[in-house]
Amino acid sequence: MSPTARRGRPAAALAALALAAAVLSPTAAAADAPPPALTSPANSAATWAAATWAAAQLKDGSNASGDQGLTADIVLALASTGTGGRVAAKATDWLAAHTGDYVDRGTPGKVFAGGAAKLALVAAVEHRDPTDFGGHDLVATLLGRLQDSGRFTDDLPTGDMSNQFTQSLAVLALQRTGKLPSAAVDFLARSRCADGGYPLTFRADPAKCSSHTDSTGLAVQALLGAGRPADAAPGLDWLEKHQNADGDFSDNGFGTAPGNTNTTALDVQALTAGGRTATAAKGLAWLISRQVRCDGAEADRGAVGYQEPKADGSALRATAQAVPALAGKSLDRIDGRNAADGLEPIDCSPGTTTGGTGDPGTGGTDGGATDGGTPSGGATGGPATGGSTTGGTGTEPSTGPTPTTGSTPPAGPGTDSGGADSGGSGPSGGGPAQTTTTGGSGGLAATGTPALSLAGAAAALTVAGAVTVLAVRRRRTA
Repeated sequence: MSPTARRGRPAAALAALALAAAVLSPTAAAADAPPPALTSPANSAATWAAATWAAAQLKDGSNASGDQGLTADIVLALASTGTGGRVAAKATDWLAAHTGDYVDRGTPGKVFAGGAAKLALVAAVEHRDPTDFGGHDLVATLLGRLQDSGRFTDDLPTGDMSNQFTQSLAVLALQRTGKLPSAAVDFLARSRCADGGYPLTFRADPAKCSSHTDSTGLAVQALLGAGRPADAAPGLDWLEKHQNADGDFSDNGFGTAPGNTNTTALDVQALTAGGRTATAAKGLAWLISRQVRCDGAEADRGAVGYQEPKADGSALRATAQAVPALAGKSLDRIDGRNAADGLEPIDCSPGTTTGGTGDPGTGGTDGGATDGGTPSGGATGGPATGGSTTGGTGTEPSTGPTPTTGSTPPAGPGTDSGGADSGGSGPSGGGPAQTTTTGGSGGLAATGTPALSLAGAAAALTVAGAVTVLAVRRRRTA
């Protein structure tokens, strides 16, 4: 059975909202024959277009210009859509070949726990052996950094930069291996702040606990994946209270910063997984409004911008993290086993339906932070991560799932951990599951508009004025 055949009620509800316009579409009603039944992710047109664009940016079709964290995010993104299996396999091979560079940061015997956790998660998603990934036993490496308290820490020349991203990614990765210590989940649950959210850095004084949007989204996904819904519920409540009026989420580690794609995607994944479908749908509408549509430059179509619908230097990281949210997948449920080899084409020809494409050509770099970014911009695992919370999904000495750019400020006095482990919001889990669409095509709305209303976003998926982007699901191979 293909991954998209596994369905979850939350994702199904989101798809129903997003595809409501299709039910009323004159084209659909006037069709002489019913379209073929196709199994596809929620918001399929937007999801596949984003995945196809991201894959095309890989250097030599295998890596994001040497950024391990971002490359890992792209693998997770492709797996969440059930497309690009050939590209994902090649990128995973590249990650395996460079495991040492990422895990010990060039110092044999040292350990960047966030990087080890992120690679272990990718290995599990791609059905590789995490105990022998590029010659490294990532499971043993992680367990070797588990402290008596249940916390995972780094052992690096620069000190311990582990944080909530490290902890959550490790829980997500080890849960898939069947070797998740209960102490690790207990530590994660205990780190919750009094207001219900989860912090980026672990402080010795509970009174200094500060809930963080990206960290809460990731922690909730990890707790739900570990079977701890009661511990996740306060975090979900906190996220709902902190969603902006237009549907996005801000990285509150930077005061009143505007909303961004990385943070929003991570939190939408959590809300979807937790069954908060109305709030998640509002966030999805905002994400879709950040995507470059058919009126954008041909090379940019499908990209999801960090704050605006444009393919700039931060777009690759933002797109990689947005894809799993668009697909309705939280980090604990992404599965690349039955992904189709090819990618879906981005076709802006009116009324044209096309099949899948082969591997993408090589692309450039994303120009964004390489993992060392800010809580909202970090990379997913490149050498520089220091700790953003919404950026990539893994960060250097800090592992976040998907930070966008920038770097997290070092932990202040009294904290238990130095910096953010991995930047911000990240991919990799697998949200409740995708949904089935009939017809297999969806529209990519024109760009250049402010955040769409939920109804507008739904309509945009099927109707884009004079130009409609049709993305038809490539038939899977068994």
